[in-house]
Parts: sequence; C-alpha cells; structure tokens
Amino acid sequence: MIYLDDFMLPEAKLFGVRLRERRKTMKLTQGQLGEKVDMAGASISVIKRGRANPTIAVMVKLAKAVGSEAWAMLRPSPASGDD
Repeated sequence: MIYLDDFMLPEAKLFGVRLRERRKTMKLTQGQLGEKVDMAGASISVIKRGRANPTIAVMVKLAKAVGSEAWAMLRPSPASGDD
C-alpha cells in the first residue's frame, strides 16, 4: 500500500507548520493570506498541513506574505539537534 506521507518531504511539513504559526500570529485567515499571494485558501490549507511540496517560488511568496523568509521557515530549530 502506498501512503501520501511516504512522499512528503520533512521540510515541506516544517514549512507548513511555520506558515500556519506565522499566519495565526498575524491574525490572517487562510483566505486573507490567499488573497495576499493570489492563491486559493484551499491550496494554502494543503501546504500548511504539509500535504504538498510547494515550489521555491511559492514558498518565497508565502514567506514574504507572513513577514518571513523561506530559508528561515525551512531551517531546523536549534532544539531539534539538526544543526
């Protein structure tokens, strides 16, 4: 049996978690974020749940929209021991 999670990149999941956190901090709905980056709210939902491997261009656009940079949203946290 093939599972979607088998094809998900850990970095995409991390980006999604951080996107959701930043969006909530900014008090933006998925729809409002979608309007800022010209994407459907449903597409943002798939990304924030780590169910998509967004392109670099999409990650850069989303990161900027929530006041961050794509590299910062992909970088492992120091507490993870991945440094």
